[in-house]
Amino acid sequence: MEKHHFSVLLIEDDEDDYTFLKGLFSEISSITFRLEWVDTYEAGLREICRAEHDVCLFDYRLGARSGLELLREATRRGSEMPMILLTGHGGYDVDVKAMEAGASDYLVKGQITAELLERSIRYSIVQRHADIELRRYRDHLEEVILERTRELQQANIKLKIEIDVRRKAEEASRQLAAIVEGSDDAIISETLDGVITSWNKASKILYGYTAAEAIGQQSISLHVPPDHLDEIPDLLERIGRGERIFHHEATYRSKYGHDIGVSLTISPIRDNTGTIIGISTIARDISERERVRKEREKLIAELQEALVKVKALKGLLPICAWCKKVRNDQGYWQQIEAYIRDHSEADFSHGICPECAHKVRAETQ
Repeated sequence: MEKHHFSVLLIEDDEDDYTFLKGLFSEISSITFRLEWVDTYEAGLREICRAEHDVCLFDYRLGARSGLELLREATRRGSEMPMILLTGHGGYDVDVKAMEAGASDYLVKGQITAELLERSIRYSIVQRHADIELRRYRDHLEEVILERTRELQQANIKLKIEIDVRRKAEEASRQLAAIVEGSDDAIISETLDGVITSWNKASKILYGYTAAEAIGQQSISLHVPPDHLDEIPDLLERIGRGERIFHHEATYRSKYGHDIGVSLTISPIRDNTGTIIGISTIARDISERERVRKEREKLIAELQEALVKVKALKGLLPICAWCKKVRNDQGYWQQIEAYIRDHSEADFSHGICPECAHKVRAETQ
């Protein structure tokens, strides 16, 4: 203990005891003590609350009040001063009550010596400082623990949120994968270098290659016919600019060598920073649509051709007034039935009308 002079507060209602203790302090040569004496409970409590002393000695009896009451009240008001109880008689019960109330030590008046008084004061001060430091350390430790607990709670909340976000992302990814896998359109992803990284069932149906055969292969060499390779650089350049390409019609080749008409939707694939890292291609088979279109065009051509033939019957036809033969484009005369049949889709079935039937019957009778 570095300090060699202390301020002592004595709360004692008996002046004789004050005089006795004052004499003991004067016998102590190793430490200098400044003694201040008050003789009532109330005055003692005021001095304690001022916190201007290093240690307090107080009597067990203070008029109608108890020294233990004073000790409890001082503690309740936040006093950290070492408190030594002075009592006229010792005993285990007094010791326990004093310690439970917060006393640093207790001395029996009839047994006090200068050496015992000095040692008790020195021990109480050192012990109280140690208690204060320990309490401060404990409070600091509790603050650290509370702060760490809050950090762990926040980290736990963030972790739960992250897990929930990841779970939802994985669920969304599974749903998307199911949608892609169940799509009727061929959906393919590839790197910017053209290496295929995913290949759904519809791609296998459309092009004939299984996912195991396609993934890791160059898409150009896999299903782009040589005579259509010149289309690829322009498409890649547009994708590199971040453009999405819709309804681009192209001809691809299947595993079995036949060409397939497809309508393509090509999109850039971006990472979390927005950087383009790949290409997504959705291909829809338009072979049936092309077949229907060609059949429609063929039918239109046939109808137009038929219309041309029908139109050849329009205008002035040279016909014999007697035999009803028609002169054709080559100058030959032919039956009107044959001429109409040659210049249209019409044909004839022969019969006899009622008027002619009447004439024929009249002539044959």
